[in-house]
Amino acid sequence: MQPGETGCDATLDDAQPRFENTAARFRAWHHQRMEESLERISRELGFTLDAGALARLMLLRGLWLAQGRAINLIGASSDAELLGHIGDGIATVVCASGLLTLDASTAWLDVGSGGGLPGLIVAALTPVRLTLVEPRQRRAAFLEFALATIGNKSEVLRARLGDATWDKYRMERMKTPGEVGFSVASARAVFAPEEWLGIGEKLVINGGVVIAHLRPGQLDVSGVVATSAVEWQRSRIGAFRVR
Repeated sequence: MQPGETGCDATLDDAQPRFENTAARFRAWHHQRMEESLERISRELGFTLDAGALARLMLLRGLWLAQGRAINLIGASSDAELLGHIGDGIATVVCASGLLTLDASTAWLDVGSGGGLPGLIVAALTPVRLTLVEPRQRRAAFLEFALATIGNKSEVLRARLGDATWDKYRMERMKTPGEVGFSVASARAVFAPEEWLGIGEKLVINGGVVIAHLRPGQLDVSGVVATSAVEWQRSRIGAFRVR
């Protein structure tokens, strides 16, 4: 004990490293539990989650937990709440992959991306060329930061469907050599399924796929039956082939 120190001071100094070590072990335990949960969900959905994809999901998990409440991203503030959202994103990828090969030649449009569901999950799990459409500045900035964090060069478009920015983007895209249009279009919690299917089929190429979130047990949208479907918790994700 140094001159002038009390016994209480020495006890507090000794306790600090022990507290920090305990906190670090607790964080490591939560990290491992989350990884195990993501691997389990992927197995249940029939998706092969490699080490790189798992690492990217964990990076996104950290961002959502750190910034989710501050800018009201996805309404989840714990690992338990995040699992449902991430599982939904994995199920979306599984649903689309039932109809298309998701590779670097695939152009995927995600409308109303918000906090990144399912868009950022798609970016973490696949090599597709992704366009995230989000009009709100803070959320768009988060999407850009999240993509950079996981090393993905997909683009974020600050726009709404039908506004001047979107129309200009579509015209420029049509003029770009080699661009043939979007192969997949998704929009989670933005439109009713009936409305989205009508919008989405105008956004993808012939043979492309529109992803819609349906009610549990729902088999069709306005009489159109999903070509591929995956059940996840309280929702059914349907993929509709456009002809």
